[in-house]
Amino acid sequence: INSAGTATSRGTLNTSTGRVSMAHNGVRTSANQQIHIVDGTQRYIYDNTTSTLTGYTDFAAETTVFLDGYFIFNVKDTDRFYITSLYDGTTVDSDDFATAEGDPDIMQAVASDRRELFLFGKKTLEIWYNAGDPDNTFQRYQGGSTQTGLASPFAVSRFDNGICWLTENQRGDRLVAVLGEGYRPVIISTPEVNFRLSTYTTFSDAFSYVYQHEGHEFICFTFPSHKVTEVYDASTKEWHQRGHTIDGVFPNREKYNCHVFAFGKHLFGDVSNGNIYVLDTSVGTISGTRIPRERITPILTKEEQRIRISALQLDMQEGIGDPNSSTDTSMWLSYSKDGGHTFSDEIERSMGEAGEYDKRIIWRRLGHARNWIFKFRTWSPNPMVLKGAYARLYGER
Repeated sequence: INSAGTATSRGTLNTSTGRVSMAHNGVRTSANQQIHIVDGTQRYIYDNTTSTLTGYTDFAAETTVFLDGYFIFNVKDTDRFYITSLYDGTTVDSDDFATAEGDPDIMQAVASDRRELFLFGKKTLEIWYNAGDPDNTFQRYQGGSTQTGLASPFAVSRFDNGICWLTENQRGDRLVAVLGEGYRPVIISTPEVNFRLSTYTTFSDAFSYVYQHEGHEFICFTFPSHKVTEVYDASTKEWHQRGHTIDGVFPNREKYNCHVFAFGKHLFGDVSNGNIYVLDTSVGTISGTRIPRERITPILTKEEQRIRISALQLDMQEGIGDPNSSTDTSMWLSYSKDGGHTFSDEIERSMGEAGEYDKRIIWRRLGHARNWIFKFRTWSPNPMVLKGAYARLYGER
């Protein structure tokens, strides 16, 4: 696909479902450029010099990376990984393999970062490096192993100057971690996220991707079987969920199945129809379909005293709609008085027409309760700048 969005077919894989893994051999001249593609059943080499795609059935390769001149890949449902010839993925010596043997495990994926090779098993992780030995090119770091594996082959990404992945361990937990000092996993998922993860039953199809925009670096974990996308922001150290309408169903996971930054743009692939979208934060739609946005507050309480709220004001940037449209967009509020088990009917308030900058968004006479949770929701296509909320409240016995 070129910068104008024109697609040119370069060949066909022998599989039509599932994810693929790809790596480029780093050659920048027109000759000898190769892309190594693996789909879990076999591997392929796309040769940029001849514009040809060639399949190889020698190994059921599942994931691949390029490191120090070699394509490296793991073989599905085994503990082995192989390396190709130097800068040439067409040749693999059947004896040129190694196994992660610190604690024998089925290998889930290979990953690389800062010239280190990460071998993820289902319950373990080993870190290897290029030792320069012609007989054993890559060797394990002394102490470079941990009892924390990978829950899904595609749920690992380079993130925040390191490696981030959806973990799985021998004690049954699945959390999100980054690799810290001394090759020790550091859990970044919060108790709330960990609880949600504990309710999921299928992880084999989970995947992640990373992008950076306006100073925020995001890692997005999607769980297709559960129709959920969990997102972590490295800048704010906070989590949120994303979702779109897919095949008429909402709530759902986000539509994006993949991401790449190319031609100076963030490009996202649609899981439903193969469309490619360009990130534009000034647009609140996907191909004309509005994106729902929702914010739920923490519990507001004071030592189990009854709290009466006479007014609640949402502090946000008003009047930023389309100046060529008279559409009056709305924000809906619902609230819970029982810890989030149930919510009230939604109450609509206008966010104002374009240019109505002094518009106030206020809900009055909400009643009293011992604890409050507020849920704000909008389908407005306009940019959202939410700064906070203020309440006029009174404590009661």
